Amino acid sequence: MSLSLIGRHVPISWMQASRILFLKDVRAELRTKVAFSAIGVFTFSSLLLLLLATATLKEAKAFSESRFYDAYDRLHGAGTDIAIKRIVDAALFPAWNDASKMALLWVLLCFAAFTGLAHAFVHEEETGTTLALRLSMPAAAVYTGKLLFNAMLIGMVTLLVTPVYMLITGMSIGAPAIFIATMVSGCTGLAGAATIIAALAAKARGTGALYGALGLPLLVVFLALLMNAANTVYVARVDAVQVMKDVGGLLSYGVALIGVSSITFHFVWEE
Repeated sequence: MSLSLIGRHVPISWMQASRILFLKDVRAELRTKVAFSAIGVFTFSSLLLLLLATATLKEAKAFSESRFYDAYDRLHGAGTDIAIKRIVDAALFPAWNDASKMALLWVLLCFAAFTGLAHAFVHEEETGTTLALRLSMPAAAVYTGKLLFNAMLIGMVTLLVTPVYMLITGMSIGAPAIFIATMVSGCTGLAGAATIIAALAAKARGTGALYGALGLPLLVVFLALLMNAANTVYVARVDAVQVMKDVGGLLSYGVALIGVSSITFHFVWEE
């Protein structure tokens, strides 16, 4: 493969071509700040609404009838006042647990990503550089460059948003190693989904509504796997098999999505 530079053809590998495209997108984003601004505005407003909406939810308690009767059976016969207090305490549990908080965090990150990353290929169509990329780079290099840029962007947003979200909602980190593995796996899957959906929407001259409609089937599976992984993060005693099943399943979904997308991207890009 060769890249045309001022009338000359310089032979480069597809990895070098991916790096060139990645750096080009980084420079363009630093100059225009389109994607980062869109994600930033959406995320800031969402966090502000969460702060207002969950001000009292963090202290709210839910009542479980089954827990109440279980505690009643265990403590029946103890001192009346002590028994009643213990029964009530056993029946109450946090209305908004850490697993649900992590699920809401990823809903926020998904919408933020789909707000900003939709421009990954639309920008090329709008500026008329699609043909130049198609002639100068193989489809694999284009996909890899765009994927790396989207992964970098969603990773930066996740690093900035997650600590603020944890402060607002009181979400704990749970098992640190599993928490980090879940976040990395989630970013991998989200970047892979956003990249291929952006390519499809751009080729169809689609709008943000089309981008969201195309991404819905992928997001349903993605969020379901994230819920399983989130529950694993906050289990008191979790075994390695469950971690491999839930967190490994989430990572496998992201890797499989990227693998299938890299194979089919050629048909999307060239047609």
